[in-house]
Amino acid sequence: MVWGDALIRSPRINLQQLRALLAVYDEGGFRRAAERLNTSLSAISRTIQTLEAELGVPVFERSARGVKPSSVGQNLLQYARTIVGGLDEISIKALSAIRGEVGQLKIGYNEISIRTFLPKMLAKFYRQYPNVDMRLISQATSEMIPENTAGTISRGEVDIGFVVGPVIDDELDAIHLFEDQVAVAVAKTHRLAQRESISASELKDEHILLWSTEPWQIYTRRINNICRQAGFLPRPSIMMQDNESAFALVEENVGVVLIASSVAATYSNRVATVAILENPEPFHLYAAWRKDNTAPVLRNFIGIVSGSDAGG
Repeated sequence: MVWGDALIRSPRINLQQLRALLAVYDEGGFRRAAERLNTSLSAISRTIQTLEAELGVPVFERSARGVKPSSVGQNLLQYARTIVGGLDEISIKALSAIRGEVGQLKIGYNEISIRTFLPKMLAKFYRQYPNVDMRLISQATSEMIPENTAGTISRGEVDIGFVVGPVIDDELDAIHLFEDQVAVAVAKTHRLAQRESISASELKDEHILLWSTEPWQIYTRRINNICRQAGFLPRPSIMMQDNESAFALVEENVGVVLIASSVAATYSNRVATVAILENPEPFHLYAAWRKDNTAPVLRNFIGIVSGSDAGG
């Protein structure tokens, strides 16, 4: 091709040619450029020759003392460095995303999980994947996996949720992590406070605090079942909307609450916790996620979850 013929059309320049251009310039010659790119001297020479043929002008001035960029080559070098650097950065970011090293993870959690095993899992994940954006969302089990309808996990509003089981949604996968016994929390001055354990029937005449809002109904049903098996139902009492309010009233000896032992333990400086002799069915804690959610960042988190000793 005669120099200048390529000016009548747009030259077709590829990434290999730009990398070769930069290597020859940075290394000061073709031989060292070939070593840097792990190729042969003849291959990199052909690449530069093909680039010059496309442009219709030389990009290097060759002499016995070596090579230096021509005026066109000098201008092209600026664009080449920007383009190659940008593509390299994109490649690095893409690889990080494929490996699940970057991205966002939305985690739904209930009170039992955040008061027991979840903080250690989150810390371990954060240490391994510090560039992942974790969004923690406090939700009740009945919000994440409600009965007879799609919950926040199925709808994709959270990627993974920590819930009280069982998990029976065919669209979800789940791992059993932990079981938490039901206990009674009473005021430190309560008549049962010094007991190590009691029968559930001894609560017949107590004001048992219950939760009034829909997200807490799984716990209210569990409490009603325990009382029913003991031969009574909780008499009308104060209805609560959150644990903090319930424990504030327990502390003042207004009532007692049946609750997960791990939750009661976090209030041990304010109330006494007493085991139930009948050993009611414990709360079973699961991690649940959509089967079709194949996000690499979620797979990495599941690896942390499945490899953790939640009950330890």
